[in-house]
Amino acid sequence: MRIPYWLIVLAGIAFMLLNGNISQPLSWVYTGLFVVFYVFSYVQSTHLWRWPFTRYATVALGFALPLWYLVKMRFNLSWSTYAEEMINYMILVSLMYGYFKIQDKDRRIKDRLFQSANWDALTKVQNFAAYDRAIGYEFRRSAGHDADLSMVMFDIDHFKCVNDTYGHLAGDEVLKRVASTVASTLKAIDPKVVLYRTGGEEFNIIFPNYDVDQTREVAQRVFDAVKNLTISYNDVDINVTISVGVSALSVKDSNPLDFYKRVDANLYHSKQNGRQQITVG
Repeated sequence: MRIPYWLIVLAGIAFMLLNGNISQPLSWVYTGLFVVFYVFSYVQSTHLWRWPFTRYATVALGFALPLWYLVKMRFNLSWSTYAEEMINYMILVSLMYGYFKIQDKDRRIKDRLFQSANWDALTKVQNFAAYDRAIGYEFRRSAGHDADLSMVMFDIDHFKCVNDTYGHLAGDEVLKRVASTVASTLKAIDPKVVLYRTGGEEFNIIFPNYDVDQTREVAQRVFDAVKNLTISYNDVDINVTISVGVSALSVKDSNPLDFYKRVDANLYHSKQNGRQQITVG
C-alpha cells in the first residue's frame, strides 16, 4: 500500500507522543528503522525481482531483528523471549506471504475476467457489453441533466470483399488497424471519448456533452484518418474506407435503443447512397 513517507514519520511521532516516550532515544531509533523498513518493503513489492519469497523474508527478518532487539532493550526481555518472538514473527511472515499470493492470484483472475467481459480480444477496444452499459448510463445522465449526447456509428466498406479476396487473417488485420487508428485519433482529440466494437466490422463512439455539430467535426477527422490509411498484408497494400452515421439524442428517444436506431439509420443511409460518406441527422 502506497503511503507517503512523511506520513509514516508523522504517525511514528504521534505514536510516541501518545505513549509519552517521545524523549526516549530508543523510540526515535525504532521509528527511524520502521520508516526505512516500510520504504524497503514498498520498493520490493513494486518490482518483479527474482526469488520474491526469499527477498520478502530476508527484508522482514533483517529489520525485525534490530526492531525486536530495541524492544528487548526497552523492556528488559530475556533472550528466550526475544527468540520466541522472532520465531512467531517469521511464522506470521510466511502466513502473510501466502495470503498475499492468494489475493494477488484472485486479483489477476478478476482482471482477466473484466478484460474478457469488456474488451474485444482482436481489436483491443471495448466491446458491445461495455458499450451497452455506457450508453445506458450516458442516456440516463443526459436525460436527467438535460446534457448533450451524440453518437457516431461506422462500419468498414466492402469488408466482406476483403475477407473473400485476401482471407480472414487479412480482414483481422484491417479491423485491428482501423480500430487502432480511430482510437489514436480520438485520444488526440478527447481522451474521454471511447471507441467500441459493437459488431463484426461495426463500431460505435459515444460523445457525452457533445452536440451534433461538434460530433460531426470529430467524425470527419475519423473518416479522413481511415481514408488515408494503407494496410500492408502479405506484400499487398489494402486501402479501406468507412461509412458513418451521426446523430444527437432527441427528446423523442424514450430509451437508448431509440437513439441507437436513429444513428444506425443514418449509417444505413450512407451505405445505401454509395458508401464512403457521413450522414448526419
